[in-house]
Amino acid sequence: MVRDKMTAAHPRWFTPLRLLGIFCLTNLVVYLDRGLIASNGVNGSARTEENPSGSGIQGDFNLSYFADGLLPALFMVGLLLSSPIFAEAVKHYSAFRMLGWGMAVWVVAVVACGAAPNFVFLLVARSFVGVGEASFVALAAPFIDDFAPAAQKARWFAAFYLCIPVGFAAGYIFGGVITAVASWRVAFVIEGLAMTPFVAFALTAQPLHLRGSKPAGATHHHRTPNHTGDHRRRWRAVVGEFLSDVATVLRQRVWVSVCAAYTSYVAVLGVYAYWGPKAGRALFFAADDRGGSADLVFGGVTVLTGVLGSVAGGLALDRMGSTLRNANFLCAASNFVGFVFLLLAFITSRSFEAFMGLFAAGQLVIFLLQAPVAATGMWCVPAELRPLGASLMTVSIHLLGDVPSPPLVGLLQTRLAAGKDTQQAAEQWRISLSICSLLLLVSGAIFLLAAWQSGPGSDYRKQQEVAGDGEGNEGADGEGDEGVAGGPGGVGAREAREGAGDMIRDVDVDVVPDCRPLLMGERSSRSASTSSNGSNDRHGEIPDAKV
Repeated sequence: MVRDKMTAAHPRWFTPLRLLGIFCLTNLVVYLDRGLIASNGVNGSARTEENPSGSGIQGDFNLSYFADGLLPALFMVGLLLSSPIFAEAVKHYSAFRMLGWGMAVWVVAVVACGAAPNFVFLLVARSFVGVGEASFVALAAPFIDDFAPAAQKARWFAAFYLCIPVGFAAGYIFGGVITAVASWRVAFVIEGLAMTPFVAFALTAQPLHLRGSKPAGATHHHRTPNHTGDHRRRWRAVVGEFLSDVATVLRQRVWVSVCAAYTSYVAVLGVYAYWGPKAGRALFFAADDRGGSADLVFGGVTVLTGVLGSVAGGLALDRMGSTLRNANFLCAASNFVGFVFLLLAFITSRSFEAFMGLFAAGQLVIFLLQAPVAATGMWCVPAELRPLGASLMTVSIHLLGDVPSPPLVGLLQTRLAAGKDTQQAAEQWRISLSICSLLLLVSGAIFLLAAWQSGPGSDYRKQQEVAGDGEGNEGADGEGDEGVAGGPGGVGAREAREGAGDMIRDVDVDVVPDCRPLLMGERSSRSASTSSNGSNDRHGEIPDAKV
């Protein structure tokens, strides 16, 4: 039986739900760190005449708003430089082991943040936190795409990505709680210890194979270089392969549009995450409040809206039909409607209750797109290039999104507040955040363009089904293929996949002609890429294709 062979190939510890649970817990801790560094308890407040010593990181290192905004910026620089490297490396090494080594770097770096003797050391440590997280950003979503039940993929992505707002909120709350009884440095050490079990598991457990990744223990087909020329030729081949893969991803029109839209969205989300608690404290809390109240309120609201919005978005896409066009329409509507509520919150509210009601409604709506945009990024690129596609999107959303947006909004707020008293300076947050929120309209418009571009030839899932790979259709109970005959996960679809598998029995996948749809002038480069597949051992998935 096909299913028996695939099950036997999985590690003993593996079930799809167990994998999802492990990744969700890890994602939670990863984003707890993002919320922690932004919390009023850990980030603190700048030195002023009323409070000469300040508090937290800002007070200890005497930081301006702009310098404080460099902390998330340097973190993202480390992440975006490393993410494509991890994505390309999994074609030659085990993706599961790469996760372990990457998160080991993360653990060491967050502990170093707690031990930072000066601001420069802290900036370097935050950049290495980004390096470690890059492995998880590039590889976790493709694992979920491989093993989630076909009819529930959007819901599984929703479960995974709801850990982003929940983790942020937990970081806000955790930072306030820890700094009430200990130094902000202790918080970083605790989160490093919390991630250690995952690192040990990923480095020692029997690894799970990702489609397109080199299986653990597989022979690397390259000869040991014995002179400088061999080194140069090998690195030239590696770089050439990487650039060819990048060009293939950039030729996918839907991917390009989704990437641009998501970048605008993340720029706004990064500002809300980093400056939201501080703006809320300045507008609605007393000057002697050190941030604990604002952290708790914003953290609680972010948890509630993040969970409800992410789950609702996944359910809505599965109910509408998980097509690229539907996913992009849902993302566009989320941006447009959310913008209205958020703008009203910043401009019209004069009480804390009114502000939080409108802000919560806006957050709930914009979190609807978390699962659809993640699924779209997996479906509009070739299967073996999903990690690279996710990595390049990560580079874009951070390099052009939430890397520049916090320091730029901080700089805008500093200039708007210059020469004003405390109350008038606090009111300038309304202007700063309203201007930033206009990017949601830009995001929505580009998602509409992506929906228009989402024709049948832009969805690579159909080519994956023809290849006979049924791993991604097994649910937690091993019955992911059972459904209505002729449906996406039904008996008719399963028979079609098994029939396709019979046609390719004992055929080397690397020499099968590439029949994927040719997009945006891809014809000439695709033929060159296909001819090089055999020598580069690109896929690492022959055992799965031998039905």
